[in-house]
Amino acid sequence: MTTFTEVTPASIQPASFTFPFTRSDAGRSLSKRPKQKNDCTVRALATARAMDYDLAYDILAEAGRKCAKGFHIGQWLEKQPGVKKIAFPAKKGQSRMNPLTFAKQFPTGRYICRTAKHVYCVIDGAVFDTVKPRHNRCIYTAWEIKA
Repeated sequence: MTTFTEVTPASIQPASFTFPFTRSDAGRSLSKRPKQKNDCTVRALATARAMDYDLAYDILAEAGRKCAKGFHIGQWLEKQPGVKKIAFPAKKGQSRMNPLTFAKQFPTGRYICRTAKHVYCVIDGAVFDTVKPRHNRCIYTAWEIKA
């Protein structure tokens, strides 16, 4: 069962604030598919669930993800047990959620965060991805992944 929570960022964080970042391909380079492209959903799932890249790839392929194509992971995640959706809607006069604010407001737990055309994993306030996101990149939705 998925629950829905609405969260608003507390305030705009200064550009000098940094958040922890770990460069990770979630095991893709050691997998059967080391040259995959457009696989951020696979990497995010593998990292958030601490699972093998190939297993995450196969799970999402079974759910309809096509090789080297984007996948709307949100609809799939919301059907999974132990997943809690957290929305960050735009509100007039308030800044959008971004990685800086997210790291401060959610310092513990495992999350998959969705931005425009990209998803990545956050574990205990640290971003895990192949490229560090811009500090001001809007996070539209996050899903807390319970073990």
